[in-house]
Amino acid sequence: MKRHIPNFITCLNLFFGCVAVVFALRGWLGFAVYMVIAAALFDFLDGLAARLLNAYSPIGKELDSLADLISFGLAPAAMMHYEFTQALRFKISFGLDSIPWELYSFFPFVLVIAAALRLAKFNVDSRQSDHFIGIPTPACALLIGSLLVYVTRTPQWMPLLDTVYTIPVMVLLLSWLMVSNLPMFSLKIKSAAWKGNEIRFLFLLFALAFGVFSLIMGWPWSLIVLIVLLSYITISLFRWFYSLLYPSKI
Repeated sequence: MKRHIPNFITCLNLFFGCVAVVFALRGWLGFAVYMVIAAALFDFLDGLAARLLNAYSPIGKELDSLADLISFGLAPAAMMHYEFTQALRFKISFGLDSIPWELYSFFPFVLVIAAALRLAKFNVDSRQSDHFIGIPTPACALLIGSLLVYVTRTPQWMPLLDTVYTIPVMVLLLSWLMVSNLPMFSLKIKSAAWKGNEIRFLFLLFALAFGVFSLIMGWPWSLIVLIVLLSYITISLFRWFYSLLYPSKI
């Protein structure tokens, strides 16, 4: 039975991803993000269970990618689609003259295509055993969710989303980050040894300390998650530039 446990956990990831899509299309943004967070938790746990139980399987790898495409590709795209339709509400009249704007409102689903390419690339790329190439789909989804929740709940930032350009630019940037060759360090800790895990332990300590400090200061959870994820991307970019300058030191 133990070899089925990781796959069962992956199915929970898929289930919560499906619920997130429904919530997003209904405009229940907060609930949709909570479902994506739950899906991300199960996405972490299925890999952990597979390692602890030594229950790896080819079907588990494929199932994980299919679940991730829904939870971290379609769900965040649905969130952005709903918010984008709100931004275009004065341009969509459901007449023939508004058809271009209606089609334009589906632009966020480009993110799903990028996520599919990212996951397919991951499955056949042997270089990504201890690091990622391109931003992982869960990080991308959580970045989108936390950003949308923070902006929509902060009145002074709302005009940022209420344009015809902001969300498409975000979609293009995040899609590029997913399919790019940018190396991103993985947070999968395969041993408790410090050597080889320095960047992972330091980042986790930073995230924990920052999270505790932010909660004490009363900052919203969405801002905390957003800053932690932006820090993850920034550190990866810095390490990439540093490796180009000093290739022997990374």
